[in-house]
Amino acid sequence: MDLSMNKRWAPVFLALASLFLVASIACGGDSDDGDSGASSGGGVAATAAPAATAAPAAAAKGAASGGTSAAAGAASKAADAADADAAAPAATVAQAAAEATKAPDSATGGPEGSIVRAFRTLESVYGIGYVGPYRTSATNQIGGIEESLFNYQNGNPMTPFLLDKWDIDAAGTRARMTLKKGLKFNSPVGYEDKDFGELDAAELVEWFNRSNATTNPESTYGDGGDFAAIFLEATAIDQYTIEIGLVAPVYYCLPVSQFGCLSAARGPHKVTTADTEGVEWARANHIGTGPYVQGACTPGDRCTVHAVADHWRQTGNVAEITGIQVPEATTQIAMLKNGAIDMTELDYKLLPDVVADGFTFLETMPGGFVGQSILFPGNLWEHSHARNNEELKPWDAAPLAKDYPWIGNPWGHQGGTCTDGDGEGRDRCGNAPYTDSDNPAGMDDMEQSRLVRLSLSIAIDRGSINDVLLNGIGTPIYSEYMGPEYPGWDASRDTGCWDWIGGKIDCSGTMQSVPWEIADGDLAVAGALLDDAGYPLVDGKRQGFEPLTLQAYSAEAGPVGLEVADTVMSDWARLGIEISGLVEDYGGVISPRMRQRVQYLPVLKNGDVHSNVYPID
Repeated sequence: MDLSMNKRWAPVFLALASLFLVASIACGGDSDDGDSGASSGGGVAATAAPAATAAPAAAAKGAASGGTSAAAGAASKAADAADADAAAPAATVAQAAAEATKAPDSATGGPEGSIVRAFRTLESVYGIGYVGPYRTSATNQIGGIEESLFNYQNGNPMTPFLLDKWDIDAAGTRARMTLKKGLKFNSPVGYEDKDFGELDAAELVEWFNRSNATTNPESTYGDGGDFAAIFLEATAIDQYTIEIGLVAPVYYCLPVSQFGCLSAARGPHKVTTADTEGVEWARANHIGTGPYVQGACTPGDRCTVHAVADHWRQTGNVAEITGIQVPEATTQIAMLKNGAIDMTELDYKLLPDVVADGFTFLETMPGGFVGQSILFPGNLWEHSHARNNEELKPWDAAPLAKDYPWIGNPWGHQGGTCTDGDGEGRDRCGNAPYTDSDNPAGMDDMEQSRLVRLSLSIAIDRGSINDVLLNGIGTPIYSEYMGPEYPGWDASRDTGCWDWIGGKIDCSGTMQSVPWEIADGDLAVAGALLDDAGYPLVDGKRQGFEPLTLQAYSAEAGPVGLEVADTVMSDWARLGIEISGLVEDYGGVISPRMRQRVQYLPVLKNGDVHSNVYPID
């Protein structure tokens, strides 16, 4: 299922991956500053306000013409927030107040005033990203502590920011990055007497290698998987220069840009405090080079960041930014109106009324989108680790303990043989612990499950989700990193036919080329695919189809993501599938199950926040 809130459903097209997209929600703007968030929170909102084209018309109560962030609008009084960068990708609204202007370097008397921003959930502080649950930190929700190596400026997502220069060798086998000098790690409040040094090559190498899931398999860093897909081990060449090997030739996009190039990425932060101060201290204290430092933080309550007096780049105009937890939208709106808070994230449907009350809707990442897609994590199709050849034995994992319709089994059941014997990709045939008896004649389990996933995707009415739940702010897409907003998109193209290991094959039988722009909410086509897969409809029920549970959680897309899940389940139920929903925490529950290779239920998951610069060809 795809809606441009953006995410992948490659299985539909290539029968290779197991994620398909529901929607992408427009996010908000390209920031010229590299601090990730809070300094952002106030400033971007203030400076973006005049240019926000997406403010919902109060009378129409309808769709905004631009993007919002991952599921919500934010509201802000915006005064004196000029230098704060937008934190999470969220749409914002600002109450008309004193005009906020961007202060020239050293032109003001220093930071002044404060901003209070409400969040539905305020996380704990995770000062070292590679240790702890897979989730963001309260300090990153607010922002301003970290800065990025690259950021998006003038259409270029790889504009050096913390870097002085960078290059990739002609063979595309290694990247070299040279840091600016004098990038001081700023001490948290209460530890001003401690000197945490500067961001140099040694510190950057530690951040890369501890975060990268290849060099540190225990890493839970949010970008650890992206790092593992691109980077090998990093090494220091001199005091400010590092080299890092590349898994495969890459010449331009690296997953270390704030926005727009292989997804949004966090910036470097000090990780060696785990060695000098202890892991628990390091987890509780977030240290970066940005224009703000961590103050007092209480999980689920409030967290404050404070402006650095003399920052290398620009001192923030706002002296103090506080994030507080306010779960209920009605309470958030009441607090906006009485002045208790200055900014908040709101459900899309509430934006028109809030704007009518004198608040301004702001985009924090114009042109960007956050994807929301359905992931099918139980499709374990590697029998050996691609890099070290370690035996993975996927047939022993929970997802292959029984025959789930949406999970493809390339291994054949115990005692059975595969249709092409010991051909490529079939050299472990005959290992699945169950007897696979429901495949139609001449069809293997990989094709059966592909048809199921394609059917489920086509059944989803993306356009209706966008119109009804997202106020028209999103855009339907059909595969992760691939949709109408992407360079090279061509709705007239189709996928061709491919086998499950990526080889191009002739289309025949049920294996037919899929249009890039698939049917939207076409239950007749979706039902026919389930018929072909061997799950006929009898008296309104799909015969032989395992009851399906869709998991969902609220993250960047906010509460609307759970409404999307309800709509998807309703569409699937109309196919005659027995369907239920389950809401669980992603970082603390679902993600660990994925790492342990035991997750078999599909998950409606928020995708990456980016600016749609992925090349299609």
